[in-house]
Amino acid sequence: MELANQTFYLTGLIVLLGLMAGFFSRHESHRATKYIFYWPLGILFLAISMAAFFAASWGGQIFLGIANISLIGGVISIAALFKSWRHSVGRLTLPVAILILLAASAMYVHLLINGTTSERIYLMNGVLAILACWQLYELMALIDGGNTAYQIKLLIGIQFMQIIVRLLRSTHLYFATGASLQSLYQEGGIGFWLRVVSNLLLLITCVLITNYYLERLWQEHRNHARAIENGMLHSLNALSMVRDNETGNHIVRTQHYVERLGKTLKMLGSYVDQLSDTAIEDMRKAAPLHDIGKVGIPDGILKKEGGLTEEEWGIMKTHASLGQNVLSAAQMGDVQHAGVLDVAIEIAGSHHENWDGSGYPRGLKGFEIPLSARIMALADMYDALVSERVYKHKWTHEQAYEEIVGNKGKRFDPLVVEAFVHDSDYFNEIANRYSDS
Repeated sequence: MELANQTFYLTGLIVLLGLMAGFFSRHESHRATKYIFYWPLGILFLAISMAAFFAASWGGQIFLGIANISLIGGVISIAALFKSWRHSVGRLTLPVAILILLAASAMYVHLLINGTTSERIYLMNGVLAILACWQLYELMALIDGGNTAYQIKLLIGIQFMQIIVRLLRSTHLYFATGASLQSLYQEGGIGFWLRVVSNLLLLITCVLITNYYLERLWQEHRNHARAIENGMLHSLNALSMVRDNETGNHIVRTQHYVERLGKTLKMLGSYVDQLSDTAIEDMRKAAPLHDIGKVGIPDGILKKEGGLTEEEWGIMKTHASLGQNVLSAAQMGDVQHAGVLDVAIEIAGSHHENWDGSGYPRGLKGFEIPLSARIMALADMYDALVSERVYKHKWTHEQAYEEIVGNKGKRFDPLVVEAFVHDSDYFNEIANRYSDS
């Protein structure tokens, strides 16, 4: 039985040391979390407890006392940690926790000197059951406060089980062994397994807490990456607007068109594997950057009223390649959420390519053109036709409709045109709602 005890506690110690090492390797990521010290403190207490239980068969009562007092300290720290998840820990929490630890320690030391093994087990079961009730209260309050993380729900179940196991162990001790128990290791099979289950539940609690923190850190990382991405997109959008001769409403309209075309294509069963909700959202965000390459076009050409010469038009057409190069230079390989920028590169570099291969800058044809660029091409064309420009008059929706349908299979992907036909009324509505006048 002693060998089984030592094996179990050594395994528990290794698990806790692994959790502690993992925590300290990521401690910088936890800097924004107040009262996080309750967690490493709890792991430290429990690791000391496991180590002392492991050595107790050789070291005697002193190690047993260290093991049980550290166990109480670890469970108290976890209860305080749960409280910190709910709201800021008050000034009284730490003194009260210390007072509970000192009181329980004093009672245990007294029984270690003057009491029996059974009395010490009853004390530990009672104290740990009460602390499990404290943890349960804090976790239930978290649920009431709207924290529905699955780890919280599992932890609630574990605390219920902890209370039941503690009661069962005390009941078994009273009826099965009683005062005849001279050593912790003489509890017998049932008592041993109840103790093992209780400590396993404690280790599972620690693993779930670690998992909870990892999930929060991953969410924090995602939010941070998204903030970087959004900041970069806003900066690029501002750069594009400074040099572009289009209006701000052009950006709003084309975003609506692109998003609607993506959703309609998906609804019609076209390109379903390429049009996840995330992919459509990335296209919507990337749409304003389609003409960012115009930052490299001279003002004399970009802002010229009237038609361009053949040479000037050749220079103007380079804006697609320039846009692709600008956005490629802005790529950040270490950002998890750079999908929008990838889509923006596709759109900027290919939204003037034609389905029949007659477009620019590379003369791509058909499915060689990225889907995002094929969708943007139609959206951009429609908006250009129905909007007033210094070099052209505004077309009616009906005229733009006929022009786009007439270029089905020529300039535009036939399936994208079908989606446009399905949503032509929506296009007209957006054009009127966000008109430049």
